[in-house]
Amino acid sequence: MGVSRFISRSLLAAGTVVATSLVPLVPHASATEPAAQAERATTGSDRVNREVSVLELRVTPGTRTEDSKTALLHCDPAGGTHPEAAAACEQLDAVQGRLGSLRAGKEKPMCPLVYRPVTVTATGTWKNSPVQHSQRYSNACEMKAYTGAVFNF
Repeated sequence: MGVSRFISRSLLAAGTVVATSLVPLVPHASATEPAAQAERATTGSDRVNREVSVLELRVTPGTRTEDSKTALLHCDPAGGTHPEAAAACEQLDAVQGRLGSLRAGKEKPMCPLVYRPVTVTATGTWKNSPVQHSQRYSNACEMKAYTGAVFNF
């Protein structure tokens, strides 16, 4: 069952990347810049140089996957279903998309000594590079202290 879940998540992430790359990147021509926009539309230079950053983020309490929360994060521009997309993208930019390097708060957060494990996962692309990340925290307080806005949904 774990393999099929991994495959379905990978397919979802791949489909999201393909879908976002199909979105038209050239706005409708205006009266002020028709020549420049027409040139970009014919050369496709905007599409070639675009860095795609799309992540499916998941927070799972304990081992109960049915209780998972999921958000889709788009960056450049910030968006998706993530409620704090701009702040999350800013944090990820600061660590070049390396989720294992996130340290939003103090090195040793002041959290209760209660063991209620929370697992976070991220699947997708960051600036055209594939991302597959999973991290377990002792509890939600510790998760929020280390990941800040990225997994705060």
